[in-house]
Amino acid sequence: MLALGSPAITPPSDAAVEQQKPMVTVDDDSSIWPYTSRATTFEERTLAINMVIAGDPAETRQHLEERSRGEWNETTPDQEDVSADGPDDPVGTATAWGRADGSTRYTYVNPSDDSSGGLWLGESYQLHDGEYFGSRHHIRAYESPTDDEWTAIQAHSEHWDWFRLGHTVDSVETSQRYVEREFMDRRYVANVTRVHLGNDHGSDANGWVTIVDLENGSPLHFALVGLLPGAMLANRLSSRTAMRAVATSRVSRALVLAGSLIGLYLGIRFGALAVETRFSDAGPKLVVRAFYPLLVVGLPACTYYLARSLDRQTAFAAGSIGFAVAILFDYTLLGVTRLPVNVLVHRFSTAIALGFIAAGASHTVRVDPEDHDLVRLGVLLWIVTVFVPLLRFL
Repeated sequence: MLALGSPAITPPSDAAVEQQKPMVTVDDDSSIWPYTSRATTFEERTLAINMVIAGDPAETRQHLEERSRGEWNETTPDQEDVSADGPDDPVGTATAWGRADGSTRYTYVNPSDDSSGGLWLGESYQLHDGEYFGSRHHIRAYESPTDDEWTAIQAHSEHWDWFRLGHTVDSVETSQRYVEREFMDRRYVANVTRVHLGNDHGSDANGWVTIVDLENGSPLHFALVGLLPGAMLANRLSSRTAMRAVATSRVSRALVLAGSLIGLYLGIRFGALAVETRFSDAGPKLVVRAFYPLLVVGLPACTYYLARSLDRQTAFAAGSIGFAVAILFDYTLLGVTRLPVNVLVHRFSTAIALGFIAAGASHTVRVDPEDHDLVRLGVLLWIVTVFVPLLRFL
């Protein structure tokens, strides 16, 4: 068993590490599995529990949901103890965490007064700081099912992925540090410590769990700058200059294609964010129904229409690179710096699909009709890359 006392914590023993389902003992000998799961089974393990707050669960939630005027100091990842000589702020954290929507995740607990064994516990509540359709820090809190005074927290950073119609986790460690700073230098916090418990599976979890002991603890704008039409220049230029104008015109049309893909993709992202911000009563499902068709149909339709005046090579480059730049801009604006390998492969495949659609739609197909197969190939690859990631959620 891993022993977790309040406020002291005992590192795991060798025997506990060897157990298939190690438990962490919290408070009066009640214990918790230091992970979350998609279902009520250990085989569906997802992310590590990375915080435990010792104190009244109701007060813990109140502190998180109310903003105080106190300030906290930056801490380093290896900091293990912080004193509570902070400002006089009776309640609240630096951030007023908002109520959040998200899939249910479970953890396994053995209550101290339950002689019949353990039980699977769904989160008591979810909170976030950020936007549902953008990037956010997301908290799932699990309150003790008995009179024991503790709250286990799984905190992670994530962003909305329109291709999965769900959130992709970016980091566990980043959000753990973000949340623990919320409790540093607070008058109502006795101390903040980190203990290594070895639950380092999933994302970038490092096995360190933060323990918080409460004092009483029991606008984005894009513009395309157009070039003068080649026909206006032809009357004044020599034949050599006219050839350059044709090349310039081709580049401008390629830029229009790439810029349109960038604008459309980012328009979906920030349009959804605008609706979420201004119309708080609009649920996530309504926003998805409004914007998802623009991604599924709008991107390939825009690619096909704007690539018709381009040659095959230019069309392929403009379609694939334009979408790749859109993805890069999107992640940069969201602050996402780490992605799973499978997500990178998926985005590369999606860019290639749009490139094939653009190449097949180019004017060269009139010379070589067999190249029209590129459109069918691109559409097939697009369907696969868009819909296959959704099958795991059906």
